[in-house]
Amino acid sequence: MSSSEPSIAEQSFSALAVEIAGRMAEAVDDRALDRVPDEALGQIFGSLIRVFAAKAQDGHTPRPFARNSGIAITDVAICCTALMDSVGLSTFELGAWESMSGLGKLDRDGK
Repeated sequence: MSSSEPSIAEQSFSALAVEIAGRMAEAVDDRALDRVPDEALGQIFGSLIRVFAAKAQDGHTPRPFARNSGIAITDVAICCTALMDSVGLSTFELGAWESMSGLGKLDRDGK
């Protein structure tokens, strides 16, 4: 296997991501949100946040959304508000932390 070919682990994560994204899109499109248990959603969301944060702290902040993800600004605002509320983080504290740490910033120039 060459270094450009995805590993078995990468293929496994990719297949799982496609399956989860598909099931969640169906639940939203069919207006059947009860198909996604809150506990399972929280487990997925928490795991994603931990991996994303670990990558950012390791020096590589990935883009949070894939192409054609259909994420709206309102979707992001709702999730950010819920995340901040769940951990007791105010917008002032977030702004101060963001300006001091620089972590999580996307490299918009692709460098």
